Amino acid sequence: MGSPRVEPAAASGLEAGVRGGESVSSLQLLRRNRVKLVNELGDRIDCILDHALQIEILSEDDFEDVKYNPGPRRKVRALLDIIDCRGELMAQQFCSLFQKTKYVSEKETISREDSVLMKKHKQVLSRRNEVMMYYNTRPGEKIHLSDQFTNLLLVQGHHSLEFKRHELLSFGQERIHLQESSRPQMEIKPGQLFMKMNDKRAPNITLVSGVAGIGKTVLLQKIVYDWANNQCFNNFEFILQFSFRDLNLINKPTSFRNLVLRKNSHLSKGLDVVFEAAEKLLIILDGFDEFRLCSSLAGDCYITDPDEEGDLVDIIHSLLRRELLMGASILLTSRPTAVSYIPVETIDRFVIITGFSERDIRNFFLKYYQGEEVGGQMFLRVKGNDVLFTLCFVPAFCYIVCSVFKQDEGECQKEPKTMSDIYSRYLSVLLRHHSRPQLTGEEPLTHTLRNLGSLAYSKLLQHNTLFYQHDLQAHSVQLDTLVNSFLDETCVQEPDGVQSVFSFTHFTIQEFFAALHYILEPEPFPDLMNVDTMIDYTIASGFLDIFQRFLSGLLSERNQALLSKHMEMDKATKSESYCHWLMAGIKEHCENGSSILNLLHCLFEQQNDSLAERIHPQNVRVHIGDNVLTPVDFTVLKYFLDMKIGDLEELDLTATNINSAALRNLQPYLNQCERLWCGENKLDFEAIGLLCELLRSPDYKLKLLGLGWTDIGNNELKELCDALKDNKTLQELWIEGSNADYDGISGFTAIPSTNTTLKKVVLVGHCLREEDLVKLSQSLKPSSLGFLITGFSDDHDQWEGWCHWILQRCEMCDSEKLVYFLIKIFNEFLQNKTFLWMSQWCKELQKLLQDRIRKCKTEDTRNKLKKIKDTISRHC
Repeated sequence: MGSPRVEPAAASGLEAGVRGGESVSSLQLLRRNRVKLVNELGDRIDCILDHALQIEILSEDDFEDVKYNPGPRRKVRALLDIIDCRGELMAQQFCSLFQKTKYVSEKETISREDSVLMKKHKQVLSRRNEVMMYYNTRPGEKIHLSDQFTNLLLVQGHHSLEFKRHELLSFGQERIHLQESSRPQMEIKPGQLFMKMNDKRAPNITLVSGVAGIGKTVLLQKIVYDWANNQCFNNFEFILQFSFRDLNLINKPTSFRNLVLRKNSHLSKGLDVVFEAAEKLLIILDGFDEFRLCSSLAGDCYITDPDEEGDLVDIIHSLLRRELLMGASILLTSRPTAVSYIPVETIDRFVIITGFSERDIRNFFLKYYQGEEVGGQMFLRVKGNDVLFTLCFVPAFCYIVCSVFKQDEGECQKEPKTMSDIYSRYLSVLLRHHSRPQLTGEEPLTHTLRNLGSLAYSKLLQHNTLFYQHDLQAHSVQLDTLVNSFLDETCVQEPDGVQSVFSFTHFTIQEFFAALHYILEPEPFPDLMNVDTMIDYTIASGFLDIFQRFLSGLLSERNQALLSKHMEMDKATKSESYCHWLMAGIKEHCENGSSILNLLHCLFEQQNDSLAERIHPQNVRVHIGDNVLTPVDFTVLKYFLDMKIGDLEELDLTATNINSAALRNLQPYLNQCERLWCGENKLDFEAIGLLCELLRSPDYKLKLLGLGWTDIGNNELKELCDALKDNKTLQELWIEGSNADYDGISGFTAIPSTNTTLKKVVLVGHCLREEDLVKLSQSLKPSSLGFLITGFSDDHDQWEGWCHWILQRCEMCDSEKLVYFLIKIFNEFLQNKTFLWMSQWCKELQKLLQDRIRKCKTEDTRNKLKKIKDTISRHC
């Protein structure tokens, strides 16, 4: 057997096995290099001995003879003596072992370097995340995360991510529903965000969604802080933390490496190791909704190397598409309004933050007031106010409410009822705190507020949340203790030096000051109450909804009186003009059946019951569908319905996530309703049972009931059939896309024998076989032709009413909801079907789509509308 060749790199100090054609045995090689080996193997002799014993090159006796020599050099000598005595075979084995342990030693050295780097990185991240910053934190004031953090409820799933709903309060009902739910497996803890669950593989990319102020950033702060202190996410060796608010500062091509080093220069020497072990890396991207390029993410340019330079949007896109650092895990946060811009197929796990539970709210109060006595009293005070208590499910509001009540202790003031009341009270508290004798040359507080409002208004219309020193100068904003209560300043490292960037401490604070600017400015430009201007700024986005609510509340008499103590307010002119606009808008939306929820919120903010006398709609059709309703939304709806501006002709609750509790809450108003739409909600037997109670009631006036796509089955349909047997009011019943089969649907065939009022029942898209359709058709003849629609046919009379309703629903939907609605219609009903008689309906629908395409400002939604329009052209 020939001697193995030992490379110099494998065992430093050993010569090559073959020199100049001379073959050298392993034993000769070890003898020639004995001195060098004694010098060079000492630092890894223990590793060599352990390996030699493990693979049985050394016996236990030999191992002990070498191991217990004092000092590493003596151990090497003892080992070489044993090898020399045992001959060539053992020498060959040890030459091979030296090579392996050389690599192991190098890896251990790298590992030690990694350990030092990781320790340094954790220290940096721990320091950066240990303190919570509140809206009015003063210089020198520190509130440690461990002292104030209160748990948040996270729910796995992507409920209603297809809808763009409002950013602030679309959490309450879902929050309460989850509290009462008997499905605890839906809940997920922060430490489980990247764990394998329900026998599915562990996710690589997790999206955490939640409304403004719900605690997304604080949750990430807590995760990073705990990881840095070895309390969670131990499966990740490194975490890289980014904020889109900071990334917005990048305005030229860069590389991912440079993005990391902007705030993590301590990683410069070890970043290659971090990138190479991407499967042990977690990348946090916070605040996608604030990303100025979020709507431009869908590109086809990919960055595949961390050192490759490219546009920021392409780097983010490549990370999400796993083209860059494929093995890395990503934790992404966003408000719901921006979720539609994220490539949905890249997300492995959707998680929603639903805010505080009742217990969490109480814990927050106890921590804030630092004691059971005061904190408990304040909690009970807020719990007694439904609106305030609901607002407290959002942590940001919870803090503001605590802050306001702390200042109001001992003062006799009316309980705040609305969002504007809370913010106005909050502003008043801060203004009282900063009020003092005016110094010579100092700017009055009113001017400071006007300038701050001008900045907020301008940047809101530009959809900007981040601005620079020159933006402050353009609006004459001077930094002082009052301004610093509302603005955050962040220092960032730029190539030409450190630069400051600014933002309002919370987006709702910016919206509040924008509304304040509109009130204080005699002629705001552009004038958002101008109809044409409103269309330009609000279409397909709704991002001015909260601004409009604040505007209404600030123009109310009570908040005008409160704020006029600190600034000059033009009470009469703008208030009257605004109320005229608001009443006209509500009247028009009631008559047209257009989506009215935000206008009702604006009316609620006024808290002026006398305004009902100025609303005289010809019909009262209330459409609040396509919004996941919260307890505040229900409060607002009931406030409006209690005004008794006329008989309730129609109430549209489509896709609002209503359940039996919500229907029972609205029961007094449902008794007066003529047409009720409850489709696209998951209604259980209890909810259907409640509707059946109403159908059995002699006082119920309902003429039309819509229950399409509510997932009801045979039991629910049987309950409906039983309730309809003796009903004398209902004329139309629409049930599309149920889970019922012949057993449930056949019950309708007996209804005509006892009910002569019901003229139309639309049952489409159910679990029926061809033979079922034949039996149903035979059962209904001859007296009930057209009474039941169960299958597809070319019968124009059967389908005309249904198509008319579909067109009506399309006109009421916003563009994004329209996309969702039509995709469902065409996928479920019209796929592979051609109805020649529908050509006129298709033309009307295409005309509607063309108008929406022309007005749509969101590229992604516009493309989807075009695709649907092309699909309709092919089928009809």
